[in-house]
This record gives sequence, structure tokens and C-alpha cells, in this order.
Amino acid sequence: MSGKRTARAKTNRTRPVRETPRTAPQVVCFGEILWDFFERSAPKSGARRSDEPIAREFTRELGGAPANVATGLARLGVSSAVVGGIGLDAFGEALAHHLYDDGVSTRFLVRMPNRTGITFVTRDAHGEPSFLFYRYDTADVSIRPEQVTREMGRAEWVLVGSSTMMTPSLAAATDRFLAVAEEAGARIVVDLNVREHMWPSKAQMRAAVAQLVKRASIVKGSFADLVALTGRRDILWLADNAPRAAWIVTQGAKGASALGDHGFVARPARKTKCVDATGAGDAFIAGALAVLIEAGATPGNAAWRDERVWSAALEAGHVMGAKAVSRVGSVTGLVDLGDVRAIVKAVKALPSREKAKAGAKARAGANAKATKRAK
Repeated sequence: MSGKRTARAKTNRTRPVRETPRTAPQVVCFGEILWDFFERSAPKSGARRSDEPIAREFTRELGGAPANVATGLARLGVSSAVVGGIGLDAFGEALAHHLYDDGVSTRFLVRMPNRTGITFVTRDAHGEPSFLFYRYDTADVSIRPEQVTREMGRAEWVLVGSSTMMTPSLAAATDRFLAVAEEAGARIVVDLNVREHMWPSKAQMRAAVAQLVKRASIVKGSFADLVALTGRRDILWLADNAPRAAWIVTQGAKGASALGDHGFVARPARKTKCVDATGAGDAFIAGALAVLIEAGATPGNAAWRDERVWSAALEAGHVMGAKAVSRVGSVTGLVDLGDVRAIVKAVKALPSREKAKAGAKARAGANAKATKRAK
């Protein structure tokens, strides 16, 4: 850990968590909040793990996709909150402090007698992670419908992932959360983030995720997610199950694309060395959603149909993703975000599509006249 993070952790152990002001956040993220324990060093290229299958020293970093997205948004100046369970233990207390210190609202955290979830993360020489979960009956998977309040759904946007559908009780809590969000007029982002090995069966996973994406305004997934769901890299599954949503599909180093009312746009990924790919997708969502919120893009309005807004969203997502993979830990690399904030703020200066077309037409006319005079 860096000296700064270590000093913060020591201070937090004796300081009670303060609640953030009770104003409705722009984004509420629902789901798992836990700690990721990373090996301090990944194996070198060509090295074998036979003598020491796993490291002896680990570093503790924030984990859980909803918590990662909320943190990325908060660091970009978007007000965010997390709904999820944490244990009445030191790990849970540390999570609450970590989120609060990053500006994420902690008032929707549900303190539970269950232990806080943890995951051990190993990485290969290319930074690709493998996960060893210790989450059986932990707080993050034990939230119940009656613990979800109407206030939790009051936001411009809410985000959920497919992992919150993997047990009947957790799926019921997810359904309750989405119901109060829809009642409050919030738009829904679904992060596919498929973890096939955590489901009782593939058929159950497919059915649950299909029902989830039907409620979405945005569905974000990778080709790996689609392969896990359908057995192939096929976006037709999205067409069948989320026909009203905008789709964001990421392909790692090959870039990302967005398809919806705006048409189709694609942006190449930023070239960077991958130290740890764990939080890349979460950082991407945070950057893209920050742009859409800044532009005021909501289903059906002009900004939502503007391909330039979506192009900027993909660009911000890529920059955030490149930062995330540059360091160990999902949010550790999300620092020095001035370049991302510039992309976010720039969408406010975009002229309307009508004005842009009129301007382009006027310039074309001026150029034609100039050419005629020159002749």
C-alpha cells in the first residue's frame, strides 16, 4: 500500500463514519461491496506456480463492481451512493470509511451480522485476474427486500449487475430496488459482468439476466460476457432481450462500441501497459456515465440521440479504463483525472445537432462561393 492509503487506514480505525448530506445522489449503485486481496507481485512471464501456487503477501483494495463504479463517479465529481451489505466487523467499518473518504454516500450501507465479503485475486503475467471468492453467506450477498427503502431508488440513474440475481433472496432484493428506482423515475444501467461459476446453472443464469436487461436503458457488457451467456460473441442476444436499451460493448484492447437511438459509434482503446485488469470495466462505466450525465442525455431526448455524446462517453470510458489497469487494485489508478474531466465537461459545449448541421451547411456554402470567385 502507498503511504497515503496506509495513513488513511490507520486513522479510519478509530474515527466513526460520518454520513454524507441527505440530498438525492445522481447515481445509486446496488450490489456487492467487499475487499479484494491482491498478491503483492504477479508471476513473471513464463514463470510457473508449481512451487508456490499463491503468494504469501497481499495488499487490500476496494472490490465489488458497484462500489468501484460509485468511487470512479465520485472522483469525477458525480454524486454517487452504494446500496449493499457490509459486516459489523473491522472489514465492514474499513469499507465504509474508504467509500466516505472518496465522496461516495454511505447512508444506504446496510450493516449486518454476517461477515464482510472478501476475495483473493491472483494475476497472470499479462495482468489478467483470477478470483478466489470467500463470499458464502457474507453481508454483500445477504441483503433482503425489506432492507431496501424507497429513498434508495431516488436518483437520476441506478446501476445493477447480474451477480445480484444469483440467489432467490438476492434477486428479490434487486427486484425491490429496481421497483423503487422505476417508481422514482430513475433510469437503469445493467452491467452484465457475468460470473458463470457463481450460478447454480447456466440456464438459471441466462433466464435471470434476460429478465434483468429488459428493464434497462443502458446495457454494458463485454464479448466475454456475451460468450458466457450465449456461447458465442453475438450481440443478437441483446437485440432479443434488451431491444429498447442502448448497448455498450467492450472488447478490451480492441476498443468499444455503442449502439442505440444515436446509431453506431466506436472508439479505439488507449494503449497502455496492463498491470491489473480487475477494475477496467467498472472504470469504463464510470467514465461513460459521467459524460452522459453531464450532457443531460436521457432516453428520447436530443442528447441521447447525439452520436457525438456517445463517442465522448466511450472516450472517457477508455481513459478511465487505461488508468484503472495501470496499478494494482480496481480504483487505485483512478487519480490525476483532469484529462477525463475535460472530456466530460466538453460535451456541454457541443452545439445542438441542428446547429451543427446548419453550421456545416453554411461553411459548405461559403466554401462554394469562395471557389466560384476564385475561378
